[in-house]
Amino acid sequence: MLENLKNILNNSGSKSTEPVQQPIVGVDISHSYVRLVQLEKKKKVWSLVKISSKVLEDSYDNEDKRNEAIVTQLKNLKLEQKIQFDQAAISLPVNSAIVQVVQIPYLEETELKEAADNGTLWDTAINVPGELSEYSIFWQTIKKDREKNTLSLLFVASRVDEIEKNCDLVRKAGFDPLVVDVRCFALRNILKTHPDGGAKGTQVFVEISGQENYAVCMHDDLPFIYDIYVSDDDSDALVKGGEGLTDELFTRVASQVRTATTSFIKQSGIPGIEEIQFSSSLPFAKKIYERFKSEIVEYKINLMDPFNNLQIPSALKARLQSEKNGSSFGIALGLATRQLDVFGYFKFVTAVSNINLLPDREDRVTKEKKKSVTTSLMQKLSILSTLLFVTTGTLYFYMVTTMFTVSDTNNMISSALNEETKVALRTEELVKLKAWTQTSGEINSKMLDISFSASLPKGTYVSEIQQYRNKPSLFVFKAKDPAISGKVINLLSKDFKNVTLKDIQSPTKKGGLNTVNINYLIK
Repeated sequence: MLENLKNILNNSGSKSTEPVQQPIVGVDISHSYVRLVQLEKKKKVWSLVKISSKVLEDSYDNEDKRNEAIVTQLKNLKLEQKIQFDQAAISLPVNSAIVQVVQIPYLEETELKEAADNGTLWDTAINVPGELSEYSIFWQTIKKDREKNTLSLLFVASRVDEIEKNCDLVRKAGFDPLVVDVRCFALRNILKTHPDGGAKGTQVFVEISGQENYAVCMHDDLPFIYDIYVSDDDSDALVKGGEGLTDELFTRVASQVRTATTSFIKQSGIPGIEEIQFSSSLPFAKKIYERFKSEIVEYKINLMDPFNNLQIPSALKARLQSEKNGSSFGIALGLATRQLDVFGYFKFVTAVSNINLLPDREDRVTKEKKKSVTTSLMQKLSILSTLLFVTTGTLYFYMVTTMFTVSDTNNMISSALNEETKVALRTEELVKLKAWTQTSGEINSKMLDISFSASLPKGTYVSEIQQYRNKPSLFVFKAKDPAISGKVINLLSKDFKNVTLKDIQSPTKKGGLNTVNINYLIK
């Protein structure tokens, strides 16, 4: 048992190679509905935990009224489904994102990262409207070829203001967006629920939803995204249904689908397409599907069933059977699969399953790791306390059941009292350590918060924070001008005591930043 205690204490600060397996809910906001899905994965099997949707009106007086309705319905969903956590994955419309596969000369990983960090990687490879600084960018290597001296990179970007507009909607409803995906890739992510996890091959998904019309084609993990052009009149007719769904409309849209599939076959070099998975968020999707099926006879077209590979609890089976259009949950379900790869803890080979355009994702991953370490330490302290209690109880029981003389009994009682005293002291130490752990975690969260960073002088970049219990803590930042250390010291002195300048390290390269180390004590 002593060896087990030693192992627990030694491992209390170790870093796990597993991601933070926190629950996350997929939230899909379409023209007609707000949908919510929560999944759970045990080993390789995905199970449906929660599913619900709320109807939105066909039109509102203005965008503010529509946004108010979305927030209200999201709040209702969270309340009705008794969601006890805040984390959510959301998606952006395809037309608000820039998605490109960029081919560049081969670079080593360090060279590639440096080029991406300083922006030179995209100077010649990508043209975007406006400045790159206006965008949140996600990129990942998807194919390397040393012999041909080429790298294929997936580039996904969207304007920060567009992302924040979508994030604000779910924040107002009480959710915390941790993943911001693109709608087409969220739809593709239902492949992760398949037994093979979406093995390499060829897959084609088409969504026709009036305002969202696109084809996402995959071949050996390389994405090909095509916009399905639909005029404003045809888009309006698709949303409203009824007499506006004419043969001519379906002929026009089917022609666009053919153009996309033909381009995919030509660009990917594949011999052909076996089938197309059709999806729509509209309430009469089956009618649209049947019309397309009769219009595009050269391909096998299936109406997507995103729940086909899930374990469905008996309590939810009736709910799914009553759903007239299961394909409409494809986006929300694909977003719900992101619970095991939040912030990319897993380095997936398939970059399209790992996209996150959240602007402050680097700050968020730091906070999540801090919370994970704190939670892990508290759990281990609890285990240690339990083991100490069991050890003392076992010892006392042994003494009582094996005593033979009054002297033996007195000696055993004395030993038990000594052990209880030790336990009391150890328990007191644990209480103090728990209080310190909580305080340290709160300080870290505050100092890593964006509002704290904004209060620092311009040109200040925080690089390290080390909290210590019985000695001065360390705050490290980089700056062009080391003289601003005085301002930083004054700022830290508001919350800490004995704030002093430890040292200043000059940059190793010309034009680099000075590294300033400041000591402080937690009040």
